[in-house]
Amino acid sequence: MIAGALLLFIAAQAPALDATPATSQVRIERGPSAKPPTRGARKRAPPPPPRGPIEVPVDIGVGPVLLWGNPPVGFDQLAHFALGIEAAAVVDQELIRRFERQIPPGLRQQARALGEVRVRPWWLALVPELIIVSPQIWNTGMYGAVWRPFGLGVTFLDKPVRVSANAALDLAYVFIHSRTLPEPTHFLRPGINLKLDAELKLTDTLLVSGGWSSDLFIPQPLGRSPLEVLPLDQALWHLGGPYLMLHYRFPLELSL
Repeated sequence: MIAGALLLFIAAQAPALDATPATSQVRIERGPSAKPPTRGARKRAPPPPPRGPIEVPVDIGVGPVLLWGNPPVGFDQLAHFALGIEAAAVVDQELIRRFERQIPPGLRQQARALGEVRVRPWWLALVPELIIVSPQIWNTGMYGAVWRPFGLGVTFLDKPVRVSANAALDLAYVFIHSRTLPEPTHFLRPGINLKLDAELKLTDTLLVSGGWSSDLFIPQPLGRSPLEVLPLDQALWHLGGPYLMLHYRFPLELSL
């Protein structure tokens, strides 16, 4: 399903092909000055239709995130604070219907069954989806970011609330300092993000979403090098918690 949706998005950006056979009319006037048409003359193919701009809905979401770490970080400071960011182009049924003729025939039935697909251009992968700014309120402070360059999702319900589950590969860098734990820690780890999301459409341009997001990393001991994994009872391997996001959706004109 996801692979087909991506193909649909690529196919939708191809220039339209006119399936109507080209016709030409030759008008022959009866008279002494009329000349018969030259036999065997090649007819020039009509030029392809010009490329033009199309409007693609773009969704941008921003909101607060609460993070809990596994012990001992979770015991040292109960919660940490972060800002969640989401940005994606939206391929919905309206866009699919507009470009249905460009979709390969074998995928059209699948396209009609799609609710909504969100596609992130490659350059958006450079923008972190989680920015951690958590001062040392109790014992431990965290500052860093999490990038999620590639992910897949499944939608369970479309209306009235869109409910989906998502999984993504991620990369995190977090600077951790503490009064009670070994410090400093330059946490640098790849991981997997798992997210359960519920989204409510308030208007055509305004949406709100919330849910739970967890990042699971290869363990890194506090106060140790990113090359070390043990001991596990002193390592950080999970950051996750609830989030709330406000989304703004607007059309972006793209020239094909």
